[in-house]
Amino acid sequence: MRMERLNYNQLYYFYVVATEGSIKSACEKLHLTQPTISGQLKTLEDDLGYQLFDRKYRKLELNKYGEEILSKAEKIFVLGEELLVSLPNKESKYRNEVRIGVLSSLPNSLIHDFTLNLWSDTSVSAHLVHGIMQDLIRQLNEDQIDLILSDAPYVQSKKYKSINIGGQKLVAVGREKFAYAKDGFPHSLTGLPYMSFNKGGQIQDEIDFFFKLNNIKPDLIGSVDDDTFIKVVALKGKCIAILPEPSVQSVLESGKLIKIGDLDEVVSNCWIITSALGSKRVPVKKLINSYLGSKRHVA
Repeated sequence: MRMERLNYNQLYYFYVVATEGSIKSACEKLHLTQPTISGQLKTLEDDLGYQLFDRKYRKLELNKYGEEILSKAEKIFVLGEELLVSLPNKESKYRNEVRIGVLSSLPNSLIHDFTLNLWSDTSVSAHLVHGIMQDLIRQLNEDQIDLILSDAPYVQSKKYKSINIGGQKLVAVGREKFAYAKDGFPHSLTGLPYMSFNKGGQIQDEIDFFFKLNNIKPDLIGSVDDDTFIKVVALKGKCIAILPEPSVQSVLESGKLIKIGDLDEVVSNCWIITSALGSKRVPVKKLINSYLGSKRHVA
C-alpha cells in the first residue's frame, strides 16, 4: 500500500534512530518510549511497503532502502531548518539557539576565539556550559547541546564526529624579574615557580611531556583550570606561566609580562565534537564553516 501523504513525524523518528544507531538512543534524545518509536517505525515501513532496517541479533542495521531514505530525509530536515532561518524579519522575534558545551580544561583564549563572532550575530542566541567530557557527551547525546569544544578528539565512539579547528602556539611568560631565564631556555625553567593547568587536560599532558622530554623540573606552586587565573598570578610576579600566545598578547605588548621563550614543539589544539544530528543543524554548520573560513583566510 503506497501512502498518499508523507508522515513527517514518522520520518523524523526514523531519521533519529538511523543517525543515533539504536532505538534506545533515539528514545533518550526524543524523550519517547521504546514502544512508541518502534510502533512509528513499523507504521512507516508498512506505508512505504518495505523494511528500512535489517534486524540482526537484536540490532538494527540500515538496509539499502533505509540508506536511500536516510539520505533524502537528511536533505528534507536540513532544508526545513534553512527555510525557517531564511524567513523575512524572523530575527526580530526568534533567534536560532546554538548550545555549546565547553571542556573545563580548555583555555579561555580558545573559547573566546571560537565564539567571538557569535555575540554580534543577531540571528543566533548562544549558550555556553562548562563541564567534564563525560557529562558533556551525555548532554550531546540527549540533544541538550549541539557541540562540544574540546582540547582533544573524542575517539571512544564512532557515533560522534571530531573536527580539528586549529591550534595556538604556547609561550612561557613571566614578569621582568624572570628575564634571566631567556638564557638557556627551556632548561632554565627548572626550579622556577610555575602554575599549571589541572591534570587530565590534553594541553597540560603535552606540556608535561615536553618537560619530561627535556628533563625540565619547574617548582609547581599549584594548578587550576582557568588560564585567566594563571595569567593573574603571573602578573603578580608569583610564577612563570605557559599559556596560549593569544591569551597573553595584550600583556606582552603592554610590557606587563615578557616572553621567556616559545614552546615550538607544543600546540594548544581545539576540537569540535558533534553528533550526527547536531552537525546537520544550520546554525551549527554556519558557525563551524565561518570559523574554519576565517582561519584559512588568516593563514
